[in-house]
Amino acid sequence: MNFGAYLRAMREEKKLSVNQLAMYSEVSAAGISRIENGKRGIPKPPTIKKLAGALKVPYEEMMHAAGYIEVASPTHLIKEETAAFSKIKEAAEQYELGHLELFDGDIWSTLSKREIEDLNRYLLFMINSRSAL
Repeated sequence: MNFGAYLRAMREEKKLSVNQLAMYSEVSAAGISRIENGKRGIPKPPTIKKLAGALKVPYEEMMHAAGYIEVASPTHLIKEETAAFSKIKEAAEQYELGHLELFDGDIWSTLSKREIEDLNRYLLFMINSRSAL
């Protein structure tokens, strides 16, 4: 599968339009369309990083699909997830909120798939609402 087909499959799997992916990734809709249609070559790593973040796909996985790296390392993915959680906790601790239930690992196992997806949508809504002001 070429990278354009991979990108389209990931976008459709996440049920995003080209315009939504453009908004979340800060990559132009025209650029995304050209990549998906094979009218543009493989994007550079910084663009892939933006797309990976918007699609909630591990960066290393997308870099593998683009042909930049051979195999995604599970160890690297675990480190990336741990780093992301650490950043969230650090941000909360700046406001003395490190005690919130959000950081209790057991609470997450009680959530349904839909509830986790709803939380993600709400977080993106909050971020996008703030940047629109």
